[in-house]
Amino acid sequence: MRIILSGYGTMGKVVESLSIERNIEIVGIFSLIDIENSSYPVFKDAENLPEADAIIDFSHPDATEKLLKTAKVHKIAMVVATTGAREKLQSLMDEAAKEIPLFFSANMSYGVHVLTEALKFLTPLLSEDYDIEILERHHNKKIDAPSGTAVKLLEAIQSVNPDYFPIYDRSQGEHKRDKKEVGMSAMRGGTIVGEHEVMFAGTDEVIEITHRAQSKKIFADGALKAAEKLMNKEAGFYTFNNL
Repeated sequence: MRIILSGYGTMGKVVESLSIERNIEIVGIFSLIDIENSSYPVFKDAENLPEADAIIDFSHPDATEKLLKTAKVHKIAMVVATTGAREKLQSLMDEAAKEIPLFFSANMSYGVHVLTEALKFLTPLLSEDYDIEILERHHNKKIDAPSGTAVKLLEAIQSVNPDYFPIYDRSQGEHKRDKKEVGMSAMRGGTIVGEHEVMFAGTDEVIEITHRAQSKKIFADGALKAAEKLMNKEAGFYTFNNL
């Protein structure tokens, strides 16, 4: 498999390392910013990319946007792992998926996907008598909050009960907790890779489900596996549910 890396930050380098281990060829890097001492050709024009089987995108929404807008030209399968500007990028992903096979997940860990499926099962069983809270912890360099994964968990809950709504700040609250609110809490510090916890708090008992990422390799592994599967797919929008 031949891949193009979109973005060459921390995650790009993790994908690079895992690709080398698996004898996956990196034919270039797409980046809107200058990259010094790169071992690979660097491309700033999203329309003139080298031949490849897939683009793996752990970059910035601005770079993702350019790749999506030129999907009709470059005709390369894409794995989109950029989580910022979700609403803006979703319409562009839908449009690009008419031209290329495109995979998107707010979290490339298969374990997190299983967690979202578990929430769809648990929410109807617990929604009457339990309050729901979502807490996420990440390293001190993460910019967006709440994380894309926390939003993904909320969406899983809302998919089976659309009455639930998020609360991001209770500091000005003058009323008691609404039964259908989901508290969204974000913590940033140190080098925490990523932790997500969903709490169902009932009368005299609490149920907690937690996912802890112990290495960024799980995200790179998920992205590479998705890219391998996309190679044999027709144009379309793919997720963990249909790939």
